[in-house]
Amino acid sequence: MMNYRKAENVEQELTKSDLPFEHCLASNQKDFLWMQVNGGTKLSNVIGYAQSALEKGEYRSVVWSGSGGGVIKVVSCAEVFKRSLSLYQISRMSYKNVEEHWKPITEGLEDIVVKRQIPMLHILQSLDPFPESVENVQNPNTLSDFWRFEDQLSANGTKPNAGRGKKRTRPERSHKPQQPQGEQLQQQQQHREAASQSVIDSGHG
Repeated sequence: MMNYRKAENVEQELTKSDLPFEHCLASNQKDFLWMQVNGGTKLSNVIGYAQSALEKGEYRSVVWSGSGGGVIKVVSCAEVFKRSLSLYQISRMSYKNVEEHWKPITEGLEDIVVKRQIPMLHILQSLDPFPESVENVQNPNTLSDFWRFEDQLSANGTKPNAGRGKKRTRPERSHKPQQPQGEQLQQQQQHREAASQSVIDSGHG
Protein backbone atom coordinates (compact mmCIF):
# COMPACT_ATOMS: atom_id res chain seq x y z
CA MET A 1 0.00 0.00 0.00
CA MET A 2 3.02 2.29 -0.26
CA ASN A 3 1.58 3.73 -3.49
CA TYR A 4 -1.69 4.72 -1.78
CA ARG A 5 -2.89 7.16 0.81
CA LYS A 6 -5.75 6.60 3.20
CA ALA A 7 -8.93 8.47 2.32
CA GLU A 8 -12.28 8.44 4.13
CA ASN A 9 -14.07 5.64 5.95
CA VAL A 10 -17.71 5.06 5.08
CA GLU A 11 -19.63 3.31 7.86
CA GLN A 12 -22.99 1.65 7.49
CA GLU A 13 -25.75 3.74 9.01
CA LEU A 14 -27.81 1.50 11.25
CA THR A 15 -31.45 1.95 12.14
CA LYS A 16 -33.47 0.51 15.00
CA SER A 17 -34.71 -2.25 12.70
CA ASP A 18 -31.09 -3.39 12.19
CA LEU A 19 -30.59 -4.12 15.89
CA PRO A 20 -30.68 -7.80 16.96
CA PHE A 21 -33.72 -7.47 19.22
CA GLU A 22 -36.52 -8.69 17.00
CA HIS A 23 -39.31 -10.32 19.04
CA CYS A 24 -37.53 -9.37 22.28
CA LEU A 25 -39.94 -6.65 23.33
CA ALA A 26 -43.59 -7.06 24.21
CA SER A 27 -46.07 -6.24 21.47
CA ASN A 28 -47.12 -3.02 23.22
CA GLN A 29 -43.50 -1.89 23.72
CA LYS A 30 -42.02 -1.79 20.23
CA ASP A 31 -40.32 1.58 20.56
CA PHE A 32 -37.24 2.15 22.69
CA LEU A 33 -34.64 4.78 23.45
CA TRP A 34 -31.46 4.12 21.48
CA MET A 35 -28.23 5.41 23.00
CA GLN A 36 -25.16 5.07 20.74
CA VAL A 37 -21.96 5.64 22.70
CA ASN A 38 -18.24 5.72 21.98
CA GLY A 39 -15.02 5.78 23.94
CA GLY A 40 -15.32 9.51 24.67
CA THR A 41 -18.94 9.49 25.86
CA LYS A 42 -19.50 10.94 29.34
CA LEU A 43 -21.52 8.53 31.46
CA SER A 44 -23.19 11.23 33.53
CA ASN A 45 -24.67 12.91 30.45
CA VAL A 46 -26.13 9.85 28.72
CA ILE A 47 -27.30 8.10 31.89
CA GLY A 48 -29.03 11.23 33.15
CA TYR A 49 -30.81 11.65 29.82
CA ALA A 50 -31.91 7.99 29.67
CA GLN A 51 -33.10 7.95 33.27
CA SER A 52 -35.16 11.08 32.74
CA ALA A 53 -36.77 9.61 29.60
CA LEU A 54 -37.82 6.42 31.40
CA GLU A 55 -39.00 8.17 34.54
CA LYS A 56 -41.17 10.55 32.49
CA GLY A 57 -42.75 7.61 30.68
CA GLU A 58 -41.43 8.58 27.25
CA TYR A 59 -39.93 5.08 26.88
CA ARG A 60 -40.10 1.80 28.75
CA SER A 61 -36.75 0.44 27.50
CA VAL A 62 -33.33 1.60 26.35
CA VAL A 63 -30.64 0.10 24.12
CA TRP A 64 -26.94 0.88 24.61
CA SER A 65 -24.85 0.33 21.46
CA GLY A 66 -21.18 0.75 20.67
CA SER A 67 -18.24 -0.62 18.72
CA GLY A 68 -14.46 -0.48 19.05
CA GLY A 69 -13.55 1.65 22.06
CA GLY A 70 -17.24 2.17 22.75
CA VAL A 71 -17.83 -1.46 23.77
CA ILE A 72 -16.43 -0.90 27.25
CA LYS A 73 -18.51 2.25 27.59
CA VAL A 74 -21.66 0.30 26.63
CA VAL A 75 -21.05 -2.13 29.51
CA SER A 76 -20.33 0.72 31.91
CA CYS A 77 -23.51 2.58 30.96
CA ALA A 78 -25.66 -0.51 31.40
CA GLU A 79 -24.12 -1.44 34.76
CA VAL A 80 -24.47 2.07 36.20
CA PHE A 81 -27.95 2.60 34.75
CA LYS A 82 -29.49 -0.46 36.38
CA ARG A 83 -28.35 0.67 39.81
CA SER A 84 -31.10 3.28 39.90
CA LEU A 85 -33.90 1.30 38.16
CA SER A 86 -35.22 -2.25 38.30
CA LEU A 87 -34.46 -3.49 34.78
CA TYR A 88 -34.56 -6.69 32.76
CA GLN A 89 -31.51 -7.02 30.52
CA ILE A 90 -30.32 -8.94 27.46
CA SER A 91 -27.09 -8.54 25.50
CA ARG A 92 -26.52 -9.21 21.82
CA MET A 93 -23.68 -8.92 19.30
CA SER A 94 -23.91 -7.78 15.68
CA TYR A 95 -21.70 -6.40 12.90
CA LYS A 96 -21.73 -3.26 10.81
CA ASN A 97 -20.05 -2.78 7.45
CA VAL A 98 -17.24 -0.29 6.97
CA GLU A 99 -15.58 0.68 3.69
CA GLU A 100 -12.00 1.98 3.74
CA HIS A 101 -11.17 4.08 0.69
CA TRP A 102 -7.56 4.35 -0.55
CA LYS A 103 -6.44 6.84 -3.20
CA PRO A 104 -3.39 6.17 -5.45
CA ILE A 105 -0.41 8.53 -5.30
CA THR A 106 1.11 6.96 -8.42
CA GLU A 107 -0.35 7.47 -11.86
CA GLY A 108 -1.97 4.50 -13.55
CA LEU A 109 -3.36 2.94 -10.37
CA GLU A 110 -7.03 2.66 -9.47
CA ASP A 111 -8.81 3.45 -6.21
CA ILE A 112 -9.00 0.62 -3.67
CA VAL A 113 -12.00 -0.04 -1.44
CA VAL A 114 -11.48 -2.40 1.52
CA LYS A 115 -14.66 -3.75 3.09
CA ARG A 116 -14.61 -4.80 6.73
CA GLN A 117 -17.12 -5.86 9.35
CA ILE A 118 -16.83 -4.31 12.79
CA PRO A 119 -18.35 -6.13 15.80
CA MET A 120 -20.84 -4.22 17.92
CA LEU A 121 -22.27 -4.79 21.37
CA HIS A 122 -25.92 -3.97 22.16
CA ILE A 123 -27.49 -4.16 25.61
CA LEU A 124 -31.28 -3.86 25.89
CA GLN A 125 -32.70 -2.89 29.29
CA SER A 126 -36.43 -2.79 29.95
CA LEU A 127 -38.76 -1.96 32.81
CA ASP A 128 -41.06 -4.73 31.57
CA PRO A 129 -40.36 -8.49 31.45
CA PHE A 130 -39.33 -9.98 28.14
CA PRO A 131 -41.38 -12.72 26.44
CA GLU A 132 -40.67 -16.21 27.72
CA SER A 133 -39.22 -17.19 24.33
CA VAL A 134 -36.31 -14.75 24.78
CA GLU A 135 -33.13 -16.46 25.95
CA ASN A 136 -30.26 -15.28 28.18
CA VAL A 137 -32.30 -12.77 30.16
CA GLN A 138 -30.80 -11.21 33.26
CA ASN A 139 -33.56 -10.41 35.72
CA PRO A 140 -33.56 -7.32 37.95
CA ASN A 141 -31.33 -7.36 41.02
CA THR A 142 -29.55 -10.53 39.96
CA LEU A 143 -25.93 -11.23 39.20
CA SER A 144 -24.43 -12.76 36.11
CA ASP A 145 -22.90 -16.24 36.21
CA PHE A 146 -19.47 -14.69 36.72
CA TRP A 147 -20.45 -12.86 39.89
CA ARG A 148 -22.38 -15.85 41.23
CA PHE A 149 -19.19 -17.87 40.81
CA GLU A 150 -17.25 -15.23 42.73
CA ASP A 151 -19.80 -15.31 45.56
CA GLN A 152 -19.65 -19.09 45.72
CA LEU A 153 -15.88 -19.02 46.10
CA SER A 154 -16.16 -16.44 48.85
CA ALA A 155 -18.77 -18.55 50.68
CA ASN A 156 -16.39 -21.53 50.57
CA GLY A 157 -13.63 -19.48 52.10
CA THR A 158 -11.65 -19.24 48.86
CA LYS A 159 -10.70 -15.87 47.49
CA PRO A 160 -11.37 -15.54 43.70
CA ASN A 161 -7.87 -14.42 42.84
CA ALA A 162 -6.03 -16.42 45.43
CA GLY A 163 -2.42 -16.90 44.52
CA ARG A 164 -2.24 -13.84 42.31
CA GLY A 165 -0.34 -10.74 43.12
CA LYS A 166 1.38 -12.18 46.17
CA LYS A 167 4.82 -10.89 46.95
CA ARG A 168 7.54 -13.45 47.32
CA THR A 169 8.94 -13.62 50.81
CA ARG A 170 12.71 -13.58 51.04
CA PRO A 171 14.38 -16.19 53.22
CA GLU A 172 15.61 -14.78 56.46
CA ARG A 173 19.30 -14.12 56.56
CA SER A 174 21.31 -15.71 59.33
CA HIS A 175 22.98 -13.13 61.52
CA LYS A 176 25.79 -13.73 63.92
CA PRO A 177 24.98 -12.69 67.45
CA GLN A 178 26.39 -9.28 68.12
CA GLN A 179 28.85 -8.84 70.90
CA PRO A 180 28.31 -6.20 73.53
CA GLN A 181 29.81 -2.86 72.58
CA GLY A 182 32.32 -2.93 75.46
CA GLU A 183 33.78 -6.26 74.36
CA GLN A 184 34.08 -5.01 70.77
CA LEU A 185 36.09 -1.95 71.91
CA GLN A 186 38.33 -4.10 74.05
CA GLN A 187 39.08 -6.50 71.18
CA GLN A 188 39.85 -3.58 68.85
CA GLN A 189 42.28 -2.12 71.38
CA GLN A 190 44.00 -5.50 71.74
CA HIS A 191 44.41 -5.78 67.95
CA ARG A 192 45.96 -2.30 67.77
CA GLU A 193 48.40 -3.06 70.59
CA ALA A 194 49.38 -6.37 68.97
CA ALA A 195 49.98 -4.60 65.63
CA SER A 196 52.12 -1.91 67.28
CA GLN A 197 54.20 -4.50 69.13
CA SER A 198 54.75 -6.38 65.87
CA VAL A 199 56.10 -3.22 64.22
CA ILE A 200 58.46 -2.57 67.16
CA ASP A 201 59.77 -6.12 67.14
CA SER A 202 60.43 -6.03 63.41
CA GLY A 203 62.34 -2.77 63.79
CA HIS A 204 64.67 -4.23 66.44
CA GLY A 205 65.27 -7.26 64.34
